[in-house]
Amino acid sequence: MKIGVEAERANLPNPTGVERYAAELIKNFARLDSYNEYVLYFRTKPQQWFYDLPKNFSIKVIPFPKFWTQLRLSWEMIIHPVDVLFIPASALPLWHPKKSVVTFHDVAWRIYPQTFMPIMRRYLEWSSRFAVKSANQILAVSQVTKDDLIKFYQADPNKITVTHLGLDSTFQPKKYEEVQPVLDKYDLVYQKYVLFVGSIQPRKNIIRLVEGYQKIKQANHVEEKLVIAGGRGWLWEPILKKIKMVGLDGSTKYLDYVKQEDLPYLIAGAKLLTLTSLYEGFGLPPLEAMASGVPVVVSNVSSLPEVVGDAGRLVDPNSVDDIAAGLLEVLTNRNVQNEMIKKGLERSKQFTWEATARKTLEIFNSL
Repeated sequence: MKIGVEAERANLPNPTGVERYAAELIKNFARLDSYNEYVLYFRTKPQQWFYDLPKNFSIKVIPFPKFWTQLRLSWEMIIHPVDVLFIPASALPLWHPKKSVVTFHDVAWRIYPQTFMPIMRRYLEWSSRFAVKSANQILAVSQVTKDDLIKFYQADPNKITVTHLGLDSTFQPKKYEEVQPVLDKYDLVYQKYVLFVGSIQPRKNIIRLVEGYQKIKQANHVEEKLVIAGGRGWLWEPILKKIKMVGLDGSTKYLDYVKQEDLPYLIAGAKLLTLTSLYEGFGLPPLEAMASGVPVVVSNVSSLPEVVGDAGRLVDPNSVDDIAAGLLEVLTNRNVQNEMIKKGLERSKQFTWEATARKTLEIFNSL
């Protein structure tokens, strides 16, 4: 069977969760499947690791200025058809094989439309509706995402499979001696900071997080810094302005996008990791923190309870007071920390990229 994979997502230089998902699946397909033939499609020059994949993987670079997935991949499917086409991020080509599989990571534009630019919101709405209707099978990265697809797009539940995201072995507990040399690059000290990892955009709820942190810092003399690590997303300007304003005293620090090779060390060195988003399709940073032996404080909405289970402290993302209370409890109670670390390490074992890839391959082979 010949399987085509839209691989441009996996090729981006500063990957976030969606891009890491695409890359990890390709790597695990290469380890697990020597029988099927894979064609990886790129719009730009592939990174070197793609050329090191096994012989049953081929590379096809097909540049195109705009609407690459919808138009250029469509033409490729017409002139060089494949048996199965896999799109790891919801935008299905206009012309595609009957056996097409699409992954949905969230439908944030439906739930928080005000956090998206109008033109992007219209594009996401159109492309998502088309993909839900046209794909043979849909993969959802969480039960919440599956439920949202059914609710907003009347998707057929029988053609949606939940395939959670996974972990790689770089996320594990690390000692001071391993971590501090990396933290020195960011002027941070082991166990002396609260960490947020994610793009700077409204639905990440960063302003309320900053306000909650400031509240406990002033009232309880918390010594840990708040560190915000992430690239700039939609409507980032007022959020970054707030971060820089409260950070004038040195209590809050913005790192911008952190290189992938540094992220496991940055997470392992934190006192706790927090993700108090208004909405997440999955929420990879809390999972990576749990695997690293770091307690997590996350929102009690969307997919985050599904990811952390009873291993994290859940808070109301709409309440600055509740965010503050959650941060304070974990930062100041050693017994709570120890229990969360223990539960987090155990729960994180349930999520692996190999398991995600195996489940995805089962879908391909069933078509």
